[in-house]
Amino acid sequence: MPRSAILRCVILRDLADATLVVTQSDHARLAADLLALVRLPGLADHPRRAELLAAVAAHDNGWWEPDAAPRVDPGTGRALDFLAIAPDLRLEIWRRGVERFAAERPYESALVAAHFLRLTSARSDDPALGAARAELERRRDELLDAAGRPAPELAADAGWLALADDLSLAACAADAAFVRQPGWRAEIAPDGAAVELRLDPFPLAGASRLPLRARRIRRGHWSGDAELGRALAAARWEELPVRLAPLAG
Repeated sequence: MPRSAILRCVILRDLADATLVVTQSDHARLAADLLALVRLPGLADHPRRAELLAAVAAHDNGWWEPDAAPRVDPGTGRALDFLAIAPDLRLEIWRRGVERFAAERPYESALVAAHFLRLTSARSDDPALGAARAELERRRDELLDAAGRPAPELAADAGWLALADDLSLAACAADAAFVRQPGWRAEIAPDGAAVELRLDPFPLAGASRLPLRARRIRRGHWSGDAELGRALAAARWEELPVRLAPLAG
């Protein structure tokens, strides 16, 4: 991912004079805000609309704890990206994300499990991942039974979550390559920290502007986790504009 990475979980984007930091929680919130504006058949009058939007807003809840404790590679002084996370920690994060609200919100938790399974589908034949996927498939089905919902409803809603996730990641990282949904084209027009996300098809009633919470820290190397943590703690929260507009042509 050029000029963007994920710091254990937070999304980083280099600006001219700083690095922009977006937590996974704020990425998920933007995803829900984006989906709430979408005017595509089957969504405006969606019978599970409130549940779907709530699930999108919390789909990365397993990352809340790592978000609060970013890490630095001691060998390079650079922030660790998501590829550096040990597989067992990654699975712990997703298990926590599925279970956090499972008792009171089983359908939303089933959607979180479905989201992880989608993200790892290309590696379904990986022996190291196979057992974890099988475990989460069983848990997804248990949660779906507890919610009293059929599998086709979950599959349809997982598609909406995938779209919202892609659009939000593209806006947060200023990287149109995150939009991978078949039939969709995207273009990013960054203006400093602000971003315009141009889409075809354009799923909104008109051009819209949404806020994205973020912080800025200096660019460069860090002496360790503590220094980076102090910088984030001292950084001012901002609300940056994300504009959505049609993609010409």
